Amino acid sequence: MVNRNRKGQTVLKGLGTKFGATVRKRYSKVYRTLKQKRRCPSCGSLKFMRIACGIWNCPKCNFKVAAGAYDINIEKLQS
Repeated sequence: MVNRNRKGQTVLKGLGTKFGATVRKRYSKVYRTLKQKRRCPSCGSLKFMRIACGIWNCPKCNFKVAAGAYDINIEKLQS
């Protein structure tokens, strides 16, 4: 048996080899963007997260805003 080391593991939730490398790479990029830590534009805490598609919420200060589905553009909110 060959022992293979896995480099750069991603969370792919059932995307096996039948979907192809391009789809897996695209999905992992979107997933990483979605799950990264964000700073709340109102209070500055790192608990700013998505609660539904396009709805972002800070549980600390209860700041809620509608923005992009996978990422939020803070520069547009502040202007």
